[in-house]
Amino acid sequence: MRAVAGITFVLALGLSAAAAAQQGPWFGAPLPPKGLQDPPQLNALPKTPRFVQPAGETADPAFAATRIMADVRTITGFADEMERTSQFWGRISGTPAAAKTAGWVAAQLKSAGVQNVQVQKFSATGAMWMPTRWEVRVLADPAFGPGSRDVVLHSAMPTRGSSIPTPIEAELVYAGEAGSASTAGVRGKVAIQHSRPTTGAFSTRSQISSSARALNEAGAVAVFNWIEQAGNMHVFDFGGSGNAFNLGGADGAFLKTVLERSGGKPVKVRLAVEAYNRAGLTAENVVGVIPGVSDEIVVINAHHDSWFDGAGDNADATAVLIALARHYGRPENKPARTLLFVSSAGHHSSGMNGPAFLVRDNAQLLSKAVLVLNLEHVAQYQLRTDPWRVDPTEEPKGMGVSNLAPVLMDAIRTGAPRYGYTTSRLDASVPGDLGGYAPLNISRVQGIHSGPLYHTSGDVWQSISPEGLTRAANFYRYFIDVVAKAPKEQINPPGSNAPAPARGGRGGAAD
Repeated sequence: MRAVAGITFVLALGLSAAAAAQQGPWFGAPLPPKGLQDPPQLNALPKTPRFVQPAGETADPAFAATRIMADVRTITGFADEMERTSQFWGRISGTPAAAKTAGWVAAQLKSAGVQNVQVQKFSATGAMWMPTRWEVRVLADPAFGPGSRDVVLHSAMPTRGSSIPTPIEAELVYAGEAGSASTAGVRGKVAIQHSRPTTGAFSTRSQISSSARALNEAGAVAVFNWIEQAGNMHVFDFGGSGNAFNLGGADGAFLKTVLERSGGKPVKVRLAVEAYNRAGLTAENVVGVIPGVSDEIVVINAHHDSWFDGAGDNADATAVLIALARHYGRPENKPARTLLFVSSAGHHSSGMNGPAFLVRDNAQLLSKAVLVLNLEHVAQYQLRTDPWRVDPTEEPKGMGVSNLAPVLMDAIRTGAPRYGYTTSRLDASVPGDLGGYAPLNISRVQGIHSGPLYHTSGDVWQSISPEGLTRAANFYRYFIDVVAKAPKEQINPPGSNAPAPARGGRGGAAD
């Protein structure tokens, strides 16, 4: 858990001196925390049901909750190293933090018995926007109440493409709800729009982005996207809509309260963002093989890069990938088909879709592939709204099988409840990294969720369910065993894999 200083912003509010004096500093509005704040609910987590090994199965030490969780903490630690030196951090492809993560994963795969482990470097096809410094500060005035002092809004996070190299000052105006925000009177001002996602910010991406573009096009000098979630977190999303900042729950609530108590007097803000487009970046995929009885290949992919700590996106899945390598790396667990383990890069970064580069650079090897399994967001606690609370279970994953092959669908229907792996749906949707594998024209499978911690600084290791890691590892081991033994024509029924272009966000991956 963290409390990190960050950002700066300006507000100047008007109310009579007498009224302000009666209410105290900032019109009596509760001040936001001095730093980022992860959801307080993560400080008192419920106990999830313990994993129970099905009758007739022997527990694998590689799947022990404590062992996989130790790897989750190591992986998130690579992002923490970058946090100590950068206002914007993560295991971001193209940075030393991501390269160090890839090197560590390669070492773990080698020690697990994976053969021919390689760190394959590739160059980005374009530049990537990176903020270096920004400032969002609420400026105090004695008229706001005795003791009023500047308030730094630590959660403020510039959205992709924002650039305000010279500080600007403008009046603040509340524009309403994202998706229906009013553009009236926003010219020359900074507009606040509000969103309270029922799940993650991903669920309101379209409304927020479209409203932000409309507000900027109507003449707003910048937009504040107040994402009302638990805590006071950075949210990295909603790019390409002009100059904008995302605000966490507590910072946004502070601004709204102050505006309501200001008596209609002007509220001004001062903003600055230094950012640039980094070209010439390189990233790293890690690949390795565990030979099976057959040389036909099942690809097991998990991306290791992240925004912020990225515990649920995607340290948990990377740790499960390593656990599966330890299982299959033992001679007694030799799979029926060869397994290709891939820890990929560039999931979040422009021009660096790791799976797409993997397919390009390993054509001969992948010509034998019959299926790609992508591990994504596998074991995060379920964080709910109304009220904010953590349930004693994991976020349910939407399961996708690109070609709806019955043998694969049945393996999920049977295996998920057998091992307690929580799911929400089963269909053909496979967004994100699997788009990079589309040119192979073979079945692609994954489970994924986008809960309230999606792309936030609150995606910390404490949000991961240890028992959920064990459930995930056992379920995917079961699924891999089914796939390894199933006839090829059942995995890829004739005519079931129509050629499709790569899908996803920046660089072809999910952003």
